[in-house]
Amino acid sequence: MDRLSIDYASLVPPDIGRRILDALAARYERHHPDCSLVEFEQSGATYLFDLASGVGAAREDRTVAAWTLTPASVAKRDVHYQRGFPLPPDPDGTPVDRGHLIPHLSGGEFGPNIFRQQRALNRGWSGEGKRFRALEREAAAAPGTFYFGHLLYRDDSAYPVAIETGLLRGGALHVERFRNRT
Repeated sequence: MDRLSIDYASLVPPDIGRRILDALAARYERHHPDCSLVEFEQSGATYLFDLASGVGAAREDRTVAAWTLTPASVAKRDVHYQRGFPLPPDPDGTPVDRGHLIPHLSGGEFGPNIFRQQRALNRGWSGEGKRFRALEREAAAAPGTFYFGHLLYRDDSAYPVAIETGLLRGGALHVERFRNRT
C-alpha cells in the first residue's frame, strides 16, 4: 500500500496519543483549511472529529483519528444498535460493514467510532484484512497497549479511502496502512 501519511516513528512516548492527534490534526487542517476539528473522549478512547457541517462546509462530518489504551475487559457488543445504523452499499452494490476505528475488542463503541469499511478488510477475508485483524487482536490481547486508528479521505464524504492503524510494540510504534475503497 502507499506510504504512511505522517512520520509516525518520530512520535514516541511519552504522551504518544497527544502527539499523534496533534500531528494528524495539523495534517488534516493543511488539506481541509475550512475544517472544524474537535477532540473528545468516549469509552476510554480519545477522538479527533471534523464537524464540517457546523462551519458550512460541503464535507460530511467525519472522524479523523482515535487512540486508546486497550482495556482488560469490554462490555458485550450492542448488536441491536449496530444493526440499526444505516449504511448503504458501495455504488457498485458491494455491501460494506460498520467498521470500528477502535475495535470492539479494545473497548470501541459506536457513534464516531463507526465508519464505512470494506467487508473483506473488516472481516479478514483478504490478505490486507488478515493483517488488519491481526493488529486488532494483538492490541486487545495485551491490556494497556497503545492502539490508534487514522481515517484518510480523498473527497468530501465520510467514506475513508484508507485506514492507518498501529500499536506500540516493545517501545516502538508499528503502523500499517490499509486500502478501504478503490
